[in-house]
Amino acid sequence: MTPRFVAPWFIVALQAVAVLAADAPPPVVSGAAARRGVDVTVYNRDLALVRETRAVDLPAGVFRLEFRDVPAQIDPVTLLVNAPGDKSFDLLEQNYEFDLMSRQRILEKYVGKDLSWIQEDGKRVQGTLLGMSDGPVFRVGGEIVFDVPGRLALPALPANLRDRPTLVWLASSERKGATDLEASYVTHGMSWQADYVLQLDAAGQRGDLQAWVSVDNRSGGAFEDAKLLLVAGDVNQVAPKQVMMAEMSMMATRDGGFVQEELYDYHMYTLQRPTTLLDNQIKQIALFEAQGMKVERHYRLTGQEYYFRGMGDMSQAPPVEVFYSFANRASNALGKPLPAGVVRVYGKSASGGRQLLGEDRINHTPVDETVQLHTGNAFDLVAKRVRTDSSKVADDRYRYSFAITLRNHKTESVVVEVVESVGGFWEMKASSLPAKKVDASTISFAVPVAAGGETVLTYTVDVRY
Repeated sequence: MTPRFVAPWFIVALQAVAVLAADAPPPVVSGAAARRGVDVTVYNRDLALVRETRAVDLPAGVFRLEFRDVPAQIDPVTLLVNAPGDKSFDLLEQNYEFDLMSRQRILEKYVGKDLSWIQEDGKRVQGTLLGMSDGPVFRVGGEIVFDVPGRLALPALPANLRDRPTLVWLASSERKGATDLEASYVTHGMSWQADYVLQLDAAGQRGDLQAWVSVDNRSGGAFEDAKLLLVAGDVNQVAPKQVMMAEMSMMATRDGGFVQEELYDYHMYTLQRPTTLLDNQIKQIALFEAQGMKVERHYRLTGQEYYFRGMGDMSQAPPVEVFYSFANRASNALGKPLPAGVVRVYGKSASGGRQLLGEDRINHTPVDETVQLHTGNAFDLVAKRVRTDSSKVADDRYRYSFAITLRNHKTESVVVEVVESVGGFWEMKASSLPAKKVDASTISFAVPVAAGGETVLTYTVDVRY
C-alpha cells in the first residue's frame, strides 16, 4: 500500500497526546517577574485591555507553560499570544485554572477521605470527612460528629488547586532557547472616571479647572511599571488592533502627564511615564488644568407637567435651583474633550478659604459644547406658585392661570429662569413677561428680581389634550 501524506498538524496533535499520556516534564513557569513590559488600556465601564511581554526560556517540542499572575477577572477567550522571535511557536490548548486554595475548597476535595486531628498532647484522632454542603460532617470512631477538638491535619494538598489564577497552555516550538512572548487579553474589574475641581473667584465669574483621573483596579491582578492608557467613551468592546491602529492627533501636556489622541469615535489618554496599578487600589493622576475660564451663574425655577392637569400640591415653596455653566472652547481657556465624571465646585469665603458649593456629574463632553452644573438650591431666593384660575373652555380644552412670586433677599439683583412643562397642545393667552417657546411642550420666562425686591409673574395658557 502506498503511504499517504501525513499533515504536520496531525503530527503535532500526536505529540500533544504523547505529552499528556506520558510522564510529562515540569511545566515552564512564567510569572510577573518575567515581564519586560506591560500596557494597560482602561475603559470607562469595567473593562481593560492588557498587553504584556514576558521573557521565557522555551524547550523544543511540545510542552506545558504556566502563565501566572494574570487578573482573576480575565476573559480567557480574548487571549492573543505570539512569539515574534520564534515563528514556530504554536499554542495548541489553553486552560484557565482558577480553582483557588481555601479552607472550604481544600476540605471539599477531601469529602469521603480520611484525615486526622492533632490533640494538645500530640496524639492524633482519625476520622473521615462525610460532607461539606452545610459545614463539615465527620465520622470519628463509629460516630457522626460536627466538631472535633484539635488541629485538623491533612496528608497532602489536593490536586488541581492553585494559589492564584493561572493560564495553563499546551504549546509547541521547534526552537529551544530564550524568547519573548507577547500576550494580550481583556479583563473585567477595572474602570476609570474623571474628577474635576472648579475653583471660582470671589465674584463667581471666573474659575480654574483641575482635572484628575481615578483608576479603580479590582481585577484581581497587579501591574508594576505599566504604561497606562485611558479610553473615554461608551464602548461594547474594542479589539487590540483597534487600539494600535489609532490615528493620533496630539495635544500639548505637562511632562510626565497625559497625552490625548483621537481613537476612532472615542478619545484616548496616554500617561507619559510608567505607573503601578495594584489590585484593590484607586489611583488618582492629574489630567490637565485650565485657568481663568469665564463662568456664568444661573437660577432656575422648574414647574411640573401635572400642574397643567389641575393636580398637584402647590402649597410648598418650590426651590430655586443654582447652576454654573462654562463653554468648553479654546477661547475660554479650555477647549479639551472632557471625559465623564464628577465636578466639584468651590467658592471662596471672606477670609479666602475654599468652601464647597456643590457637585454634579457630567457626561462625555466634546469641544465647543457647554457644561452646566447643578450645585444646589438658592438660600435667599424664595418662590411661591398659585394657580389663580382653571376652567374648561371647550370639550378638549382647559384654561389655567398662574401667579408665580419670586422674592430676592440677596444684596444683588438676579434673573430667574422659570421653566414650565406644559405638555399637550398649548397656546399662551396672556403673560406679564415675554414667554419663550423652548420646545413643543415647554415655556420659559426670564424674570428679573431686584435686590431686596419681589417680582410676580402672571400668565394664562390654554391646554388641549
